[in-house]
Amino acid sequence: MPDALAPAPAPPLPLRDLRAAAAVAREGSAAGAAQALHLSVSAVTRGVQRVEQQLGLPLFERGARGMACTPAGAVLVARVQRALDELLQAGGDAALPLRVSDGMLHALAAVASSRSEALAARQLGISQPAVHQALRQLEHAARRPLFERSHRGTRLTDAGERLLQRARLALAELRTGHDELAAFRGLAPGRVALGALPMAADVLVPQALSRLFVQQPGLRVTVVDGTYEALLHQLRQGDIDLVVGPLRGDAAAADLQESLLFVDRLQPVLRQGHPALRVPRPPRSLRALLPWPWVGPLPGTPARAAFELAFAQAGLDVPAVQLQANAPAVVRSVLMAGDAVALLSPLQIRAELTSGLLVLPPVPVRGTERSIGITQRRDGLPSTAALTLMQALQAVAHDNRGAAGP
Repeated sequence: MPDALAPAPAPPLPLRDLRAAAAVAREGSAAGAAQALHLSVSAVTRGVQRVEQQLGLPLFERGARGMACTPAGAVLVARVQRALDELLQAGGDAALPLRVSDGMLHALAAVASSRSEALAARQLGISQPAVHQALRQLEHAARRPLFERSHRGTRLTDAGERLLQRARLALAELRTGHDELAAFRGLAPGRVALGALPMAADVLVPQALSRLFVQQPGLRVTVVDGTYEALLHQLRQGDIDLVVGPLRGDAAAADLQESLLFVDRLQPVLRQGHPALRVPRPPRSLRALLPWPWVGPLPGTPARAAFELAFAQAGLDVPAVQLQANAPAVVRSVLMAGDAVALLSPLQIRAELTSGLLVLPPVPVRGTERSIGITQRRDGLPSTAALTLMQALQAVAHDNRGAAGP
């Protein structure tokens, strides 16, 4: 039960005040920050004071030699500076990070998703004229057209798309900074969002979350499933913090960073009582399983590459695949309902193997190794919550390495 005396979560902080705090940290004084931001010293001082009052935390130690960040201030300022750097990389005018407001960025994201100022206004809980004004101000700050308006709605120009991606990353940095200050205020340790590919969603992620909730009972976690491409899009937009599942290795994009958890191996899987198991002896080669209908992974995935390599290594043509699917639940159901054969990870069917519903015939296969791990943005800075989750994933992976096949 939540503690009724625990401090309430602080509301989001205005970007203009956060800019002032970041400038003070960089320049070492309110006077230096005022000169850098072209503001009065009193305006900078009030901005910093508003942030401190809203958070209930001191961000700076004040002395005769100037102002130095407290530990809480250093955490917040690091995230604010990363947010401003994202806006700087959006292109256009170099002064853009100094001109935009969080209201402009939220209006941009809302219009991009709804393609309508009216719907964006409803989503943000403000008036349509307010949204329209925020967009106009944003275009003026960027000094280039960001939108194309027609009877079909509002769409982003190429410059608008670039700014949108950076704006989402900037807002994500600000949310993360806000969450990371929770520990200084005695609150729950924040939130983390991860994308789970089919391989990871069955065993790895659930077990890691079980550990995580014991270690951090107040942590809020969002698990998103989907295709690799869809999850990468969300990762690049800052909507999720990491993706867990098969790695792409040399084929991974340059803006991504991969870390290995363990090496998985695919093995032939049949239902208990399959006709292939009732012949004088169980099948001992892939060739003996060729006559049966096969379920194969989707094209373009690491599982499909391993599937095709296994037959090539055995000197066989890849069998015709009657069903292509990556969803473990679908593949398991098809196997148990008929005489199909598939190459699956033992981790994906642990419960069915334990209960005897599915079996692994003694068929040696080569070339089915898949690297399972974590994918992040190369230029990302994981939050404390994300780091804790990654540690839980590493611990679970260590425990399950022996179950991934011989």
